[in-house]
Amino acid sequence: MILEPIKPQVLAVRIIPNVDPQLHARLKLEPHHRAIGMITCTSDDALYASLDEGTKWAPADVVYAKSFYAGANHASGPFSGEIIGIFAAAEEESVVTAVRGTLEYLERKAWFYSADERNRLAFFPHVISSLGNYLSAQAGVAPGTPMAYLIAPPIEAILGLDAALKAAEVEMKVFYPPPSETNFSGGLLVGDLSEVEAAARAFQDAVLDLAAHPHRLTPDPKVEELARTFGKAAPPAPTLPYRIHESGFELAAKPDSHTHLFDNRSLVHKSHPVIRFRGKLDLLQAQVIDATVEARTAGWADLAADLDDVLVYLRGLMAAEVTGKPVPELTIAGFTAEELHRISHHTTQFLSVGWVLPDASMGPALSRLNLLRAACRDVELSALETFEGSDHLSAANRDTLLHGFNRLSNALYVLVCKAVSRRKGKPDA
Repeated sequence: MILEPIKPQVLAVRIIPNVDPQLHARLKLEPHHRAIGMITCTSDDALYASLDEGTKWAPADVVYAKSFYAGANHASGPFSGEIIGIFAAAEEESVVTAVRGTLEYLERKAWFYSADERNRLAFFPHVISSLGNYLSAQAGVAPGTPMAYLIAPPIEAILGLDAALKAAEVEMKVFYPPPSETNFSGGLLVGDLSEVEAAARAFQDAVLDLAAHPHRLTPDPKVEELARTFGKAAPPAPTLPYRIHESGFELAAKPDSHTHLFDNRSLVHKSHPVIRFRGKLDLLQAQVIDATVEARTAGWADLAADLDDVLVYLRGLMAAEVTGKPVPELTIAGFTAEELHRISHHTTQFLSVGWVLPDASMGPALSRLNLLRAACRDVELSALETFEGSDHLSAANRDTLLHGFNRLSNALYVLVCKAVSRRKGKPDA
């Protein structure tokens, strides 16, 4: 599918805390380099861009990064892939942090895209808003410089680079002539952020056009001369209605594989971690409603009201995640999150019920409550995986959301204990 992400796969990661002196010399490490971290991956350019990100996470240097000949489909072993990258630093902790930053960027930011419906043509129209120490050194520019990292098969790359250089005020600092080790080509272009974004869009448009019309013999020489003379002075093209969030690329129509992170100008693939989290949160709300219906059927009006509080809280969480408004505080049945946490650890004192081990004899209402409690744990883990280390939420909203989910599972356990106490005829707190 056109513009479908082709996600890289990390194949192996290892840390050597203290490199042997002979290997230290062979790797040509600096005297202060003691620890190294190694990564292999199925996508070389995705890893190069991600290694640069790793240098922004910790004082570590990229001391070795090489693509393997012929690419991942012809790798020398199951953990070789298309590239190996090596960090080195004085401290093991710095190497570990740099590797984590690299893996995070590979997962969330750096990947090739498909340029055709059959996923045969892959290209890398990647924008880095602020370079780290690795790619800035490769390009001979200062760290923090914006860059368009543009890679494609040979004819697509040359056509795309020409379009990019004509469309924006950028300078090509590095040209990768065809063929590279993996039979691709491309370049590193720098300039103001708006300019490198425009260059990347032009590169994308050229690659997509070639993929759709590979045999069209254009442009006419006279048209080419006009483009060369007036191309950069021409007014910008009208803004297209849709925009890919990660790359900034604009589209006339929304691909079926993408959905809204916020609006038409922030489309992401449906496998995006935030979209996965929203799906789990939506399912959890459906389970709350189901448990509420069952509680009302059982005649437990107060428990149904408590579950209504849970639903209001979850809907507030969803709204805050999408809008950026403050995450609401958890309150159920008039109890705060910390009060619910205390009750969950002292159910004998507050609810006259010890540790609850659910079973089928408890009936449908209690079974639904317990299922809801377990589902909440799953959504909590999804929230951790999605938002820890991510800038999608503000730091305050992220911390409040993660803490709220932790306490919500306590609250749902309290409701389970409350229902068990009710069935046994014991007084509630």
